[in-house]
This record gives sequence, C-alpha cells and structure tokens, in this order.
Amino acid sequence: MLNRRKGVLVLAVFLFTFLFVTGGCDDGDYIKTIEKPIKSYTDIVTINDSLVIPYVYTSSVSLKNLPVAKKKQKFFDMMLPAILVARKELSFLLAKVDEIALKDNPTPEDLTFIKNLKKTYKVNSIELLKRRLHTSPVSIVLAQAAIESAWGTSRFFLEANNPFGLWSFNSNEDRIQASSTRSGTKVYLKKFKNLEKAIEGYYKTLATGPYTDFRKERLKTKNPYILVKYLINYSERKEAYVQELASVIRGNDLTKYDNYRIDPKYINPNYINTKYIK
Repeated sequence: MLNRRKGVLVLAVFLFTFLFVTGGCDDGDYIKTIEKPIKSYTDIVTINDSLVIPYVYTSSVSLKNLPVAKKKQKFFDMMLPAILVARKELSFLLAKVDEIALKDNPTPEDLTFIKNLKKTYKVNSIELLKRRLHTSPVSIVLAQAAIESAWGTSRFFLEANNPFGLWSFNSNEDRIQASSTRSGTKVYLKKFKNLEKAIEGYYKTLATGPYTDFRKERLKTKNPYILVKYLINYSERKEAYVQELASVIRGNDLTKYDNYRIDPKYINPNYINTKYIK
C-alpha cells in the first residue's frame, strides 16, 4: 500500500510539473498563447530575452504620441510574439509534411492532412507545399509591419489588426473599406481577430501570391538584405520600397530578432494537429 501511494504521489508530481512547464497546453494546442488586450501602450510587455513569452494581443493601440525610440520599441514588443508563434506553427506543419512524405504507407488521416494543406496553399505536389511552408526572417516581417502600418498608427492596424495592409477580395470575410479607391474601384482590407491571425495571413500571402522568386531564394539564404530584393512587387513603390525595407532593418538592428524563439515552456511536446484534418 505504501509503495502504491508513493507511486501515485510521484505521478501527481510529474503531471503537475508537466502542466506547469508547458503552461497547461491541451493536446490540440501546439503553443500555449496568452491572449492580451491593449488599452494603453503600458499593457505591451517589454521583451528583454531571446526566449519570448507568447503573448497574442487581441486589440491595438496607437503609439503615435510616444517618443520615436519608445514608439519603435513598443511596436516591436507588440509584434514579435505573434510573429514567433506563427513561425513556430508553420515549422510544425513543415515537419509534419516531411514526416508523412517519408512514410511508405501514409494513413487516411495523413492523406487528408496533406490534401487540405495542398488546397490551402494552392499546390499539387508535396515539394511545392514544403517550399510554401517555409518562412522568412523575423527582421523582414518586422520591417514590413513597421512600414505598412506606419509604426502602428494606421487605421487598418488600429481598427482591423492588419499591420501589413493585406487586401480583401472576399465579401464574406471580415474586412474594412479603405478611404481611397483604385481606378474608381472600392478597396477593402482584411480584418483579423488578433495579431497572430494577421501574421498567418501575411505568411499565406507570401506563400500563395506572386512571389515565386522570393520563395525560391529564401530556401538558399536567410540574409534579409538579399531577400528583400525579391519583395519588389509587394508595393507599388517597387525599388524605393525595397530600399526602405533594408534601411529599416539596418537602422533598427532588426537582425538581432532573427534568433529569438518562443520560450520552450509554452510549447506542447504532445501536440496533436487537427487544424487541417476535416
């Protein structure tokens, strides 16, 4: 009886430790994110370590009245966790695709998983799918977000959690109308639930949009100064946009964030993906 009680106690301690270390993740959650609304810039948690707590901000606040240096740092602190969460989720999907591709006899669930991912990323082969699941350096994402959202002050950012100015062509999705038109045609921008969803939308845009050369090049190098040259079609400003991206990266030392990661304590080792199994 004593040994049985001792065994139960050891098991309880193990389970408590596991839940504490993983942040209490469910099997359906790869990363235990912490949703956090913002009422003031003081609600944005300062990032002081390369291991980042996965806060996902569900609302935005204008930073325009802050001193320039503080505005920039708060913007990076707000954006970085969501970027790292989205990158980690995509890295899991890529690893899962690699695992299935090596199987001699994939299960029906495996095949459904791949089929739905192919549909989502608009490809007909696993090799193309893997290419589209790769991500670009954090420094580029931060620079694009800063430019497109005017450092967190644009209406699209504040009202729609859309730091990248992503357009909407589907009247059935959440979106807001732009104040300007294109050749007399109304323009709409996507509205996201939170910044993590916005980052997912951004990566999907790069994965499925007219950025074939960018997708090829990011398999060869992680140098942001080389890669930004292949984003020339992201903006109507073309070469001027590419030059500004490089300038923002260099001027704000953004490459230091390329090695930042989600704190492992918030990653679930027992993750079971159900997102694309329908």
